Order: sequence, then structure tokens, then C-alpha cells
Amino acid sequence: MPEASKPVAITGMGIVCSIACDLPAFGEAIRAGRSGIVRASSSNGVRFGATLQDFEFDTWLEQLKLVAPALFQKARKVLANTTISTRWSVCAATQAVLNAGLKAFEEGTPACGLIVAGSNLAQNYCSKNWQTFSSSGHINPRYAISFWDTNQLGCLSEILSIRGPGVTVGAGAASGNAALFQAFHWLNAGLVERCVVVGAGMEFSELELEGFAVLGAMVSDGLDTEPDQVGRPFDRSHSGFVFGEGSAAVILERSESALHSPVLAEIAGTSLVLDGNHSPAPSADGEVRAMQAALTAANISPDQIGYLNAHGTATPLGDRTECAAIHTLFKDKTRDLLVNSTKSLTGHCFSASGLIELVACVLQLNNGFAHPNRNLEDPIDPDLHFVGRQAETLATDYALSNGFGFGGINSTVVVKGRNNHAGRN
Repeated sequence: MPEASKPVAITGMGIVCSIACDLPAFGEAIRAGRSGIVRASSSNGVRFGATLQDFEFDTWLEQLKLVAPALFQKARKVLANTTISTRWSVCAATQAVLNAGLKAFEEGTPACGLIVAGSNLAQNYCSKNWQTFSSSGHINPRYAISFWDTNQLGCLSEILSIRGPGVTVGAGAASGNAALFQAFHWLNAGLVERCVVVGAGMEFSELELEGFAVLGAMVSDGLDTEPDQVGRPFDRSHSGFVFGEGSAAVILERSESALHSPVLAEIAGTSLVLDGNHSPAPSADGEVRAMQAALTAANISPDQIGYLNAHGTATPLGDRTECAAIHTLFKDKTRDLLVNSTKSLTGHCFSASGLIELVACVLQLNNGFAHPNRNLEDPIDPDLHFVGRQAETLATDYALSNGFGFGGINSTVVVKGRNNHAGRN
């Protein structure tokens, strides 16, 4: 088990996803339980997706020009010929920088790090380039640069003038939390004073989407079902996840160094543990170990957690396994723990999900609400306190956010809010 670590401050956040393209709109959308799921345009068996329909890159650039001309000039140059995922990442990261205070960021720190969560991010970009090459022999001159996940590091570092350490972190659907784990330890070790952590969106081609459907992990039926009724974590009619698009980013700082901007919340502890099993099947033991390790790192007990943002993908085995893990850790306190799944609204955003769900945790903790589980009508576990189809009051200081990936990768983040809602009715 890890020893207790020092909390790190969250001083900026940004997001672009299917239900909102900025922080205020995202807060309103999750409180209202708004769904971003629509019918997919795929030619295969994939029927639904929480796609980024409302994100217009040129419109975003014009907005950036008004508030941060220097960033606009860099972004326009760097992003002229790159992947959609990179554009989403830069949008989320620049929001986070502006949220933290651009002047403070420009002044810099002795070391600013950059971590991009995700691997195999540009699969649709690669697929389209292969189709063009195989039919015409033509190849994009920048293809050899752009297909690398590390291209996102280069683009982000140039636009944000980051010259400290930087890596991409791949851990499947746990990539976002794994990136937060890495940043947390960089900051605790004093390797950096500040770190930008970006959950990159994944550009799936039809091949990858069909692969998930064939595996039985993704919703692939329901032609007559309305899109906003799809995506049912922890409901007895759950039949798999809905893929989502989006990106989120946070600025993390050592708490004693966060002098330039208000602290929005703190990451009190993190964990990253393996099952020793390569299969996609989840393990309740691994999930329990991840949650307990994060609590130990934060030096708090399960009794202090009032809210859990579940991994909650709506796969039957995944949902049941996570319920079992929650019972094992929280024992007779489960009725005091509010549980929801942001994926019921945004779909499963894979590499970006850990960061999107961290942003959701901070907004809920600081504003005293737990967002709805939109389509939860018949819970698979009546002994857990799932949030219903309407938002509920949330009065707690601490939350857990779970992220679990294929290959037995388990991760948990402990989040401490900044506003105390104790005593709220």
C-alpha cells in the first residue's frame, strides 16, 4: 500500500464533449441530466454514439482570438493540418489555462509538465489516410508526424510554451486516471511545480467500433430505441456502453505553490494497480485494491467518502463487478454513499473519461449536487444508493472517481472539494 501523500491543487479545468463545450455549460448539462447520445452514422452495427456535433473548430478559434490573441496565433499555426483529437485536446487545455488565469500561466514556474492521457488516438485518421494511399498512392506529407500520439505533446507544448517533462500515458479506459496518477507523483516528488493533464479524445474508425460491438461490450441493437434512452449504467436493461467523443484538461499545482489563481479542488490521493490478467474481464478484487490504495494515499477512510463517480459503463459484467467491489469496501455504509455514472450522459469517452469525470466530480462537490443517472429505472443492486433520474443534493467533502481498463488496469482518484456543504438540506 502507498504511504499518504500531499494533496495537489486543481487550479484550472476545461472540457469539450457531446453535452457541452465549456465549463459553465457542462455544469448545467450534468445537473439537468442531459444526454449527448445520438444515432450514429456508422455503416456497420454501431447504432449510437455521444458525438461532438456542436464543436466547430473555426468558431472556437475566433473565440480564442478575442480572449487570448497570442494563444490564438500559435493554435492557428500549429493546428492547421493535424488530427481532430489534437484539436479537441488543445481546446480543452486552453480553456483550463484561461480558467487558471493566463497571466499566471505565462509567468511560468521552475518546471511545468505535460501529460496526455491516451494511446492509439488517431485510428480514424490512420484509416482514412490508408484508404487514400491504397486507392491513389497519395500520402499526406505530415502523416509520419501526425499519426503518433506524441504529436499531441508537441502541439500542446508549443501552443502553451511548456518546456518541462512530458509523456503520453496509455492505460486503456483508465488512461485519464493513470495520467492523474503520474502527475500527482511528479508534483509530490517535486519534479514539477505545475502540470497540465489532458484527457485526449479517441478517433475510432469503423473497424474499432465494430470490434467493440463484436466483443459484446458496446450497444449495437435497439434500432427502435430513442437515443436519449440508450446508455443505462446499473440498470437491469443495460446492454453495453455507448462510445463518446470529447476531451478534458486540468491544471495541477503543488498546493504550496498555487499562489496565482483560486484552488478549485484538490486531488488528495490516487492509485493504479493491475490484476495480473490480460483479459477484458473486470476483477472486484482489483477494483477494491485500487479504491483502498487511493484512500490510503489520501490518508482518509471509506467513511469520509460521500460520493462515488463510478466507472459505470453499462456492460452487465462490469456493472455487477463494480457493485460487488463497492459493497466490499464500504460494507454497511453503502446507503450513505451517492453513486452515479457520468457515462450515462456523455457516453464512454475512453482515454478522456477520467478527466471528464474528474471535472464532473469537482463541479458536483463544489455546487452541492449529484447529477442524475439518466436512464436508471430498475437498479441492478437495490442496496446501493444510486442517484435517480433527477439530481440529488450532495453534502460531502470527498469523492472517489473510478477508472478501469481492459487488461486488468484499475485506478481511483480521491477528490476533495473546496466548498463545505455539510448541513445542507
